[in-house]
Amino acid sequence: MFTAKQVFPGILHITDNMGVSFTLIEGEERAVLFDTGYGMENVSSWLISVTDKPVKVLLSHGHHDHMLGARWFQQTFMCTEDMDEFIERTGYLQRTKVRKQAEDRALKVPSDFMTAEIPLPEPIRFSDKTGPFESMTENLGKLDVQVIRVPGHTPGSIVLFIRKYGVLLTGDDWNPCTWMWFPSSVSAPVWRDNMKTLIELIEKNAGKADTVICSHQPAPRKGSEIKAFLDYMTDERFKSAPYVDMGAQINTHIIREESEDWTLVFDKDKL
Repeated sequence: MFTAKQVFPGILHITDNMGVSFTLIEGEERAVLFDTGYGMENVSSWLISVTDKPVKVLLSHGHHDHMLGARWFQQTFMCTEDMDEFIERTGYLQRTKVRKQAEDRALKVPSDFMTAEIPLPEPIRFSDKTGPFESMTENLGKLDVQVIRVPGHTPGSIVLFIRKYGVLLTGDDWNPCTWMWFPSSVSAPVWRDNMKTLIELIEKNAGKADTVICSHQPAPRKGSEIKAFLDYMTDERFKSAPYVDMGAQINTHIIREESEDWTLVFDKDKL
């Protein structure tokens, strides 16, 4: 069962039965769905109950918990830099792991979950630049959504910015618990600097990221939190961070700020 919270008019933050979140952004003429979840439930059919607008699906990146739900759509869009991730994470091995996770939660798994075809996403065609980052704008009818590629969690990760409401949707480029240890992730310092640059550009262009919507949080966060989180991740903390076992042959280290419940896990070999 999906649960949904209206953040602002036309912005609906949705959480699926596996606990991952994605967002519907609706203008007067069109809508954008940012991610699709694990795919255990038919999000395409469910959307009919909340919007009558044509919906364009943008995938924040190529990881399974954000795009296995693309199986319910005929067309989706994603950065080409994450296509290898998409292919791997829609494969048999990953689907087997996800099915086991769902069964462990006593969730109903679609009978065709292991075999359903998931079409390759169409590439996002960027037509602009926001500072050093490729970008483009989706005009939904009296509501513009800026789409920006910010390499971090994956090389093709995108974020969305809605200037009208001062809302930044970060995908997995930032969560209070952020993972930067995957083989395709950029180094932790590069990710931090990219995110700081993004926020500085938004503010420089008379925008404000007062509200942040994350993929692994059912409720929005304050924009001040992401800035404080990034400031906390100093070079000194990167160097002194202790090792943490993530069950992979990667030199994973962790930075924790207990009072704020912040976590960053990263590959120290990339420093």
